[in-house]
Amino acid sequence: MSSSTRRLLVTAAIAWSLAGSTPATRAQAPDEPPAEEPPLELLARPLETGQVTEYAAAVGPARRSDYRIGRQDLLEIEVFDVEELTQTVRVADDGSITMPLLGRLTVAGLTKTELEELVARLLADRYVRDPQVTVFVKEFESKKVAVSGAVKKPGTYEMLGAKTLLEMISMAGGLDADLGKEIVIFRPEEDGGTTRRLSVDLHRLVYEADPTLNLLVDPGDIIYVPTVEKVRIFVGGAVKNPDVYEVPRDEPVTVLKAVTIAGGTTDRAAEKKIQVIRTDEGGARVTLLVDLRKVKRGRAEDPVLRADDIVLVPEAFF
Repeated sequence: MSSSTRRLLVTAAIAWSLAGSTPATRAQAPDEPPAEEPPLELLARPLETGQVTEYAAAVGPARRSDYRIGRQDLLEIEVFDVEELTQTVRVADDGSITMPLLGRLTVAGLTKTELEELVARLLADRYVRDPQVTVFVKEFESKKVAVSGAVKKPGTYEMLGAKTLLEMISMAGGLDADLGKEIVIFRPEEDGGTTRRLSVDLHRLVYEADPTLNLLVDPGDIIYVPTVEKVRIFVGGAVKNPDVYEVPRDEPVTVLKAVTIAGGTTDRAAEKKIQVIRTDEGGARVTLLVDLRKVKRGRAEDPVLRADDIVLVPEAFF
């Protein structure tokens, strides 16, 4: 049968299907005798979901290396020499696509090879003799993972094949500065209504190289690397480097530590009269006196500073 004749027959079948015509019609090219080639049977009727499931089961298990089609993936399906059946279609949220003649097909979870065999089997069973079907996944929307926070290239990345937490962070350019103490994975549950929060100890994963924490990532995961929250401490007066310093909120900074961060005291510092100027919750200014010499000797308490405290080291007058 010639290519033009085949296209004509398929086009007619599609038209009859849309118009709701007789479900079964037989067509035969006038220039080919039945003895040499049986007529092409055209059944312009969508298949039921149960039939599709039976065909999908008959295709057999997928190879582990094959990518499995998911929701919102963009597929290009080509039937060789039958342009009317070639189309680009996006997988719906329910995991299905719609094809001419075949109707609605559930494709989520199938590999590319399985879908090719499924479509070929359905077409060969009723419409096209020995169809050659090719499926190409143009967009892998269902296998994307978002990586955000303290990484160099935050964004959404396609996850082709199994990926671990460190592999996804590497795809995002690696970790940035000012890291927190954990990595958080937000993982949607299969029911679509809830999300789990998985916390991974960053120090054990990265610096101790604990392989048990290098979790496998699932499609749809959101990987968040929190930046460390910082507070400001003002250190001025008779110190070597008076300035405003940002320190991690979860790492307590005492008066002695703040003075050390500022380079230590100068020779003219009055270490017995250090002032900590603080604004309380009511907006009133409170001044605490600290004897740094006693603190160094362990004879006095070393107060923990709060956000926006001012540490003032006065000069001694001789």
